[in-house]
Amino acid sequence: MASVIKRINQYNSGVPEPLLKRKKEAIMESPFRFYRGTCHLFAEDFVKLAKYRPKVTSWICGDLHFENFGSFKGENRLVYFDLNDFDESILAGPEPEIARFLTSIIIAAGQMKVAAISLNKTLFDIMSVYRESIERGKAFMLEERIAQGYFRKYFESQGTLNRKEFIDKRTYKEKGALLLKTDDVRYLPLGDEEKLKVNSAVTQLLNQSKLSHLVFEDAVFRVAGTGSIGVERYCVLCFSKKHGKHYLLDIKEARPSSYSGLIKVKQPKFKHHAERVAHAQNMMQFISPDYFTNIKIGEKWFLVKELQPKEDRMTLKDFDEDFGKLSEVAKEMAKLMAYAHIRSSGHMGASNADDLKRLVAKKHWAKDIVEISGDLARTNRKYYNESVNKTKG
Repeated sequence: MASVIKRINQYNSGVPEPLLKRKKEAIMESPFRFYRGTCHLFAEDFVKLAKYRPKVTSWICGDLHFENFGSFKGENRLVYFDLNDFDESILAGPEPEIARFLTSIIIAAGQMKVAAISLNKTLFDIMSVYRESIERGKAFMLEERIAQGYFRKYFESQGTLNRKEFIDKRTYKEKGALLLKTDDVRYLPLGDEEKLKVNSAVTQLLNQSKLSHLVFEDAVFRVAGTGSIGVERYCVLCFSKKHGKHYLLDIKEARPSSYSGLIKVKQPKFKHHAERVAHAQNMMQFISPDYFTNIKIGEKWFLVKELQPKEDRMTLKDFDEDFGKLSEVAKEMAKLMAYAHIRSSGHMGASNADDLKRLVAKKHWAKDIVEISGDLARTNRKYYNESVNKTKG
């Protein structure tokens, strides 16, 4: 197999050099950040290591590490905590999804210097929670009003975020017009031609959809995440004639899943990748974010959702080296993962819920996934060290 540097360069071959440089700097920050930004390496290695040919199929988000859960306001304007990144979604089986999550926990534990016995217990507890949730066969949700423990505190912290402050922080006034700020870090200026292209596409979308009460005002290029650095992405400022206030839209290019061509499962036919991602997200989440749709800009398809003051993700930094607290949260996340698989069961080629129950009941199933996850975590550490040494050299 090609060197890890070559594989990373090949995958990111279409990324503009300034953004590629920024992405490489980001993934060198830590083993966990490296893991976040190289889902394509995980997909290739998992399929090869597991000799993976799923007999029970399920929809997966494809990149379910610890930091790809978060809160958002749904179409009903209530706040939920759920899986929230479906760019890599595909019809596969639950194993790569679970292994992606477990591997992220192992890598996090390594950075937090956790004892092997504590880590091992957490991994098998996660598997038990996932299995029990699948066997229960009912998909619940985690909503702000019913949250307990750490999640109650998490939602309460989000409650301090204010829409007006959220908009004010990202905008400025010039000659009576409200415009988006740029900072050369997360928000980059657009040339006149590119802004006109975005304006035209967004205006056409707004004229034809449930978002018709919105009017385009401004747009900038948006840089976010780690794996998503380099993906064509925009932040768009709109004014609602209906509500008399401003909204921000996140418009993100939809690309092929890293698992495409690797998973030996017949895939449903979609018109474009944005449709695939949208279908997976609609099936797997309890409720979708508000203003969730897709749009064509030029020859590419993009996903559209509202950028919200209550949209946030948990990160490792939130736990201040407290692996016990992280473990409790991870077990709740395992439930959400199971709920997503139950919701999408029986849809568009996925096996039914009874098939999932039979799968998780197999004797060595959980043990095998834990072992593969350990191997993949060690591989990630090896890749990270090789990449850091290459950069220094």
